[in-house]
Amino acid sequence: MSRLLTAVLWGVVAVLTGCCEATEEFSSFHPNLSYDNGTHLDATIASAMDPVSTGVWCHVSTRFSAGAYYFAFANNQGLSSEVIFNAIDSRQQSQNRIGMNNGIIVGFSIFGDGFFAFDAQCPDCFDYNTLPVRNYPLTFTDTGNVSCKHCGRTFELNKWPNGLTRYRATTTGPQGLLRVF
Repeated sequence: MSRLLTAVLWGVVAVLTGCCEATEEFSSFHPNLSYDNGTHLDATIASAMDPVSTGVWCHVSTRFSAGAYYFAFANNQGLSSEVIFNAIDSRQQSQNRIGMNNGIIVGFSIFGDGFFAFDAQCPDCFDYNTLPVRNYPLTFTDTGNVSCKHCGRTFELNKWPNGLTRYRATTTGPQGLLRVF
């Protein structure tokens, strides 16, 4: 009787562990972005960092121009802006990695299930390990979702899981600290 019970238990374990594919909730790539909007007071990123403004999503990237680095922000409401790095940002610049190819999307879900950060590259087209690195950026659609012009796939930002590469993220509010890690 104990052999039969052992065989049944091992069968249950095999079915339970083998029937479902395990997926990671967060990416193993760590962007390590730290941005203090209490210093910069930028309205575009503040709109996505405000828990009252659910469904407002902001694309965050950096750019280099005329000898200076800038944070570039664009939200799904049509607002965009740039903020020049201050001394703290410049010191952290070597540590900041904004997504796999210079872009993340942050915001609060309309369903009230938290603050999210996603990579701004298409997870189906972009491969971090392929050389040369090719850019497959996600862009906002008319409905506030994001889509890839290369493959045509659309991703719903407010729904999780949604197929996008997700990062851990926190915010202390619209005039506070944004951390994506």
